[in-house]
Amino acid sequence: MKKSVLVIGIGRFGRGVIEGLYEKGHDIFAVDAHEEALDNVRNMIVSGAILDVAEEDDELMRIIGEKNFDEAVVAMGEDFEGALIATHILKEAGIPVSVKAATERRGNVLAKMGADRVVFPERDIGRRLAHLISNEAVIDLLELPRGFVVEQMDVGARFAGQTMAELDIPRRFGIYILLIYQNNDFVQPMASTRLHLGDKMIVFGRKDKMNLFEKENFRD
Repeated sequence: MKKSVLVIGIGRFGRGVIEGLYEKGHDIFAVDAHEEALDNVRNMIVSGAILDVAEEDDELMRIIGEKNFDEAVVAMGEDFEGALIATHILKEAGIPVSVKAATERRGNVLAKMGADRVVFPERDIGRRLAHLISNEAVIDLLELPRGFVVEQMDVGARFAGQTMAELDIPRRFGIYILLIYQNNDFVQPMASTRLHLGDKMIVFGRKDKMNLFEKENFRD
């Protein structure tokens, strides 16, 4: 279902949220204190506003009152005061809100403020990646901010029989093989590691480069 989502703060995390929402077809309204940050996402948002939430909370209240947002994301990890103010205003308006927190202590405060979700991007992504690496039965795709993915795939006919050095994958594709599963055991790839049909790879890279990598891997 298409939603109208407010994103406050356009750093690395906020931009990643906007990219993901845009790819899913949602309408996005973005807020940041810096015009340059807003300009960098103009092609993905319906509209935006340049304002400092901590100093211009009345303007944020006006925007929220005029718009019919289904959800909101507060991505102001460093500006804790601004995050608190934004969370309070959004909850007063009855809007479900997800908030980025830099530390567990700040996350606890935001949760007590009524945040529906508190997100710790670096910690959570690290844990998800560790789970992916340690469990070969886990989901095949993990999407990360800023267009990166971690994916599990089989070794195809084109790559089978070749070593990592011969394939030279990082230079050719901008993709990195993190782990290889061979005979139900995992192998840390080295230059001399040889791939075989039936092996599984955990690969990392930009999503827009993954298609070319997959096509070459499975080419006859």
